Amino acid sequence: HTHTHVFTMAGDELVPPAANVTKISPRLSRASIGAPVLQTEPEDLGTMPEKEELERQFRVLMESMNVSPEHEKDLLDMPDDRKWKLVRNDMQRRILAALPAEYFCDQLRRHLDSDARKKSKKTKSKGLEPSFELLKKLEVLLRTTAASWVEEFVDHPNNGHLLILEFVADLPTAAHLKGQPRVARSAGEHHLCVLCVRALMRHDYAFRKIVSEDGFVNQMSLSIRNENLRTRVAALQILALAASDPGGGVMVVMDAMHYYSAMVGEPMRFLQLMEMLGDPNQAQEFQLAAMQLVTNLVNHAPDLNTLVYIQADLARAGLIRLLETLGTSSNPDIRKLAREYRNKLVNVDSIVQSREENYQLYHETVDQVNAMQETLESVTRQRDELRQLHKEAQLKATELQTTLIGARKEKEQLAGKLAQVTDLLVEQQELVASTQQQLRETEEQHRYTAEQLSELAKRKGPINYSRQPPPVQPAPPPPPPAMAAAPAPEATDATKPEEPSANIPPPPPLMGAVPPPPAPPPPGALSGDGVVPPPPPMMMGASYAPPGMRPKRRIQPNVPLPMLNWVPLRKVDETIFAELDDENILAEMDFKEFEKEFKVRDISAKMPVVDKSQKPKRITVLEKNRARNLVITCRRIDLPYADVREAVDGTDLVSLPPELAELLINYIPTDEEAEALRKHDRERDRLNEAERFMLEMLPIERYESKLRIMAYIGYFDEIYLTVQPQIEAVLKASEALVTSLSFRKVLEIILAFGNYMNSAKRGPAYGFKLPTFERLLDTKSTDRSITLLDFVSQTIEAHYPQVATWCDDLVGLKEAARVSMVTLTTDVQGLRKGIDLILYEREKQQQNFVVHSFYSSAVSKVSRVSERYRVMQERYSEVCTLFNENAAVLEPFDFFAVFQRFVENYQKSVTDRANRLEAERKQAALEALAEDQPARKKAGKSQQAGRQKQGGKPAQKKRGRQAGMNPVELPPHPILNTTSKRPF
Repeated sequence: HTHTHVFTMAGDELVPPAANVTKISPRLSRASIGAPVLQTEPEDLGTMPEKEELERQFRVLMESMNVSPEHEKDLLDMPDDRKWKLVRNDMQRRILAALPAEYFCDQLRRHLDSDARKKSKKTKSKGLEPSFELLKKLEVLLRTTAASWVEEFVDHPNNGHLLILEFVADLPTAAHLKGQPRVARSAGEHHLCVLCVRALMRHDYAFRKIVSEDGFVNQMSLSIRNENLRTRVAALQILALAASDPGGGVMVVMDAMHYYSAMVGEPMRFLQLMEMLGDPNQAQEFQLAAMQLVTNLVNHAPDLNTLVYIQADLARAGLIRLLETLGTSSNPDIRKLAREYRNKLVNVDSIVQSREENYQLYHETVDQVNAMQETLESVTRQRDELRQLHKEAQLKATELQTTLIGARKEKEQLAGKLAQVTDLLVEQQELVASTQQQLRETEEQHRYTAEQLSELAKRKGPINYSRQPPPVQPAPPPPPPAMAAAPAPEATDATKPEEPSANIPPPPPLMGAVPPPPAPPPPGALSGDGVVPPPPPMMMGASYAPPGMRPKRRIQPNVPLPMLNWVPLRKVDETIFAELDDENILAEMDFKEFEKEFKVRDISAKMPVVDKSQKPKRITVLEKNRARNLVITCRRIDLPYADVREAVDGTDLVSLPPELAELLINYIPTDEEAEALRKHDRERDRLNEAERFMLEMLPIERYESKLRIMAYIGYFDEIYLTVQPQIEAVLKASEALVTSLSFRKVLEIILAFGNYMNSAKRGPAYGFKLPTFERLLDTKSTDRSITLLDFVSQTIEAHYPQVATWCDDLVGLKEAARVSMVTLTTDVQGLRKGIDLILYEREKQQQNFVVHSFYSSAVSKVSRVSERYRVMQERYSEVCTLFNENAAVLEPFDFFAVFQRFVENYQKSVTDRANRLEAERKQAALEALAEDQPARKKAGKSQQAGRQKQGGKPAQKKRGRQAGMNPVELPPHPILNTTSKRPF
């Protein structure tokens, strides 16, 4: 060890520092407690050796204690008898340290055993050490041994501190008993128990155990009335240490003093303590310990109310009148503690008066704030009205600017067309000149041919071919429409060229023209002989199973079924389908009705030909007239250039609204423009309006940064109110898809139907992709009346009613299907960058109230949005992974729209089926009514005949009266298809 330590002398003992023995609580220095003096001499360990041997043993002791060099000389100058006492104490300490903590706890329990006190129970006291010697050794060990020994002593099951407390409580009872000599009690044992407790409180761990034990400090407070002065001082020091505990030690000591008052019968707390403190013959050691207790109580009070409460109790007990006497004490420590307590006194009257003044000031401030709030609301209303008027004017100006831009674009387009027509006209003129040249050459050739014919006619001999005609030029291109429409000059017989004897062959086909391959047959198409073409053969003999999945069997339907054109997954790890199993659905379902409804007919369907050729729309975007647009922007601002510069420099959003500041961002001078403008600084009169404006803005520091801050403040609320609901919508929809157990059951049912239809030909699938939801509508029954989705919804309502309301679990899909992750990410990043820019500008402009107030209100919103955006990204990535999709590629409006359409189609299917069943029920009821009508008529006629036989003439008269009426035949019933006759 290289550390140096300071040693203290306690009687004839060299006490090691706290760092070598145990971790000493910082409260010890405040309590000013020194090591107690051993009351008796240690056991005789031999006579003092010779001087050389004594010096050797003493140096070994100092080396083991690691004495600092500055204290080594003082220790070596001590007399030999003192050195020998220190060596003997160290030898005794080493002997005692060899005893375990269980030994002392066992000895204390045996002393507390009532059987050991009886004379007849001598076996009980065998091996029992006298209590006084036991406590003396225990006190030395607790002061000098290591912290681990002390912790073992107070820990369960030893609980040595509780045994000491029980021993103290048993002392009055055991003092009157007569038993064995070894169990007899002596007067000094109470003092040794208090010293043991004080030694325990030097250790943090034991201190916590003592303070947290109910009634422990209360029992120690009773030692204040002990006859032994040193016992009373040690008890006060224990209470002072407990009061210095910041974890409620003051209230523990106050309860202990209340317990003391109840036990001794004093009318108020601290009364006897103050009487003993005011005794003129009282020892200064007691006064110092009492004042240390009082000072610790007021210094460590948890709040002001408790402090006033404690001071009131001490004042009633008479401490105030004692402070004058204690302030003149000869002990400087007592005077210091008295002065410290007096300075800590709280004047309650001044506090109450200060509270009333503050309360009145608070009301006045509230009135001023309310008045300023009303003024602010009025100014805010006026500002909103002005902003509304400004927006309307801005909209009108924008419309006019848009119209102007459109007119300019139209003008540019017309100018371009005019240039094209001009170029075309020049080309046509050149073509006409070339054609005329070719015509002249052709006429020359014709003239030469005519001369040859004339010469031949004269000579009537063979033609002389020695003279070669000039080379024939290639045929000219066809003339332009204008020339083709002009009448050609009439040619004479001599100048007409001969007609070609053969037609010109057509040009050869293009080398790159390759006929396109034939389109594949549509799903369900039949071959020429009426047989469905078989699917391509599989590459493996058995059905494919993804890693970690159990292979599924191929299902052979009893009838040919259409193919569900789904996209099966070949890897289902970490997807929602890894937890699904459609084997149970296949085992539970009866597919006879399904086969009946979806049986493939023996016909071929023709796929409509869709013309996918679209002519792309050509869009031309031109960026011109930067200066003109800047002039238009300046006129919209309608402020002098100097005022604009001051508004931007001071971030004045009242003079220059954020909308106009955002327009100026597009016209920030580049480095080249700024350099060119500075060259003409002295020639401002010759500059145009736009150049003058840019030159006026150049002196502004951080011009672009300030404009962006002003624009950011303007559109912050709009972006924040747009981003926040989008984030919450994606989070809500993602949570619904991940946590819905009913939807997982629906996926199992769809997977079961797909494998029942496809596994015989394509092998079983272990999952499917999102486009499969759309293709449930494409697979229809034999009579084309219902779709596969209709049959799935019917199956769910019939066999799985517990999941029929699965659509209610998928909340938030409609809102999430409108969110673009790219746009949302851009907005959130814009909020983050903007708040960073605001922070930078706030440091630059310490006196700008607008920037400071906006940053204070916006930084928490941006932080909250950023955190929710991070959580949203994690949840969206998780739900995309569950459905085998890539969250980095697939947008939320594409992902959630699939589920939203599936929910809508499912609900429509359920509604249509309910309406169809209701219509069928009504139709059946009407048909049953129509069938019962003839039977009712027959029964009515028989009853009428019976009444005629019984009634006689009146019945005949009535029948005659009815017979005289003419029946009128009514039109047939639109539903029952029956006619009725009614007499009129």
